[in-house]
Amino acid sequence: MKLRETLTLPLSARTAATMYADQEYTAIRRETLKATSASSQVDGDPVGAFTVRTELVMPTDKVPDIARRFVGSSVTIRETQTWSAPEPDGSRRGTMDLEVVGTPAGMKGTVRLAPTGEMTSSVDIDGDLVAKVPLLGPRLEKAAVPYVSTVLRAEEKSAAAYADRADD
Repeated sequence: MKLRETLTLPLSARTAATMYADQEYTAIRRETLKATSASSQVDGDPVGAFTVRTELVMPTDKVPDIARRFVGSSVTIRETQTWSAPEPDGSRRGTMDLEVVGTPAGMKGTVRLAPTGEMTSSVDIDGDLVAKVPLLGPRLEKAAVPYVSTVLRAEEKSAAAYADRADD
């Protein structure tokens, strides 16, 4: 099932790229998402092309009932974002891969980070949410879209918290 989101970040595109590679941002995301744990690993440097692998363990109390029976009381999400080197204006293109560990569900898509002002940027996410469960797959995908959307949109709140901490 298609999933499209546009996130607005209170950071320049260059600062947003640095944020994605910062361990502090992983800690902020853990707080924002109320995850029980979060870790990340960065390959490369946000000055150029880089990849961020993040693992979040999250409670499933807000997961739709139809999906909860497949995941239990918590779910581990592995997210891989691979970003290109920046264009002259700071914009980047990349890919996003979300894996819900231990389930046949996940999302693959493209991401685009672009400046929208001197101190603002946007992230366009265009993905395909897939639940490979015979007969129930399409129903699970439809039920999961609002949850996944909420998780993705939480990035705006996390970016605002990151910007606030950077100002301190």
